[in-house]
Amino acid sequence: MASLVSLRTGIAPFDALARLVDRLTALLSALGTGLILAVMLLICVDVAGRFFFGRPIAGVPEMVALSILAIAFLQIANTTAQGKLTRSDALLSALTRRHPRLAEAFDALLHLAGVAVLGALVWSFWPQFLRSYGRDEMVGTVGQFLAPIWPVHGIVLLGALMLLLVFTLRALALAIRAARGLS
Repeated sequence: MASLVSLRTGIAPFDALARLVDRLTALLSALGTGLILAVMLLICVDVAGRFFFGRPIAGVPEMVALSILAIAFLQIANTTAQGKLTRSDALLSALTRRHPRLAEAFDALLHLAGVAVLGALVWSFWPQFLRSYGRDEMVGTVGQFLAPIWPVHGIVLLGALMLLLVFTLRALALAIRAARGLS
């Protein structure tokens, strides 16, 4: 699967938007990588605290669980934009060898299916984000450790919106390339 930036359409504003989205998803992915490093450090300090002082850091399991969800949604849009999302493409590869324009049109349809799924995800998750923010919902144990859950819900929403945008741009780029015979 080609990267979003490499799917040039010859339409300068569209290609510029694709480059901008590629950079934004790279920034989110870098933030996700930073969060991975923070989680690794947190776990190491927690283990050292348990071993040397008999005192773990409160809330590590909750922080790690929330971080894993945030990391996934911070990085998935860039993974897709770079064409690295795992998928089964045997049919698409065979079609590309024989009918490249048809293959790109079919791939555009597959990306439109992704747009529909992500649209449903964003549509259904938006009220959950608003509720968790409005009620200041927490995760953890009262008296030991509490963390607000809405920031992670916001990251999930942002990541899903960026992934929706990537799928939309990929679908449009593939359709334009198929129509213009740029494959």
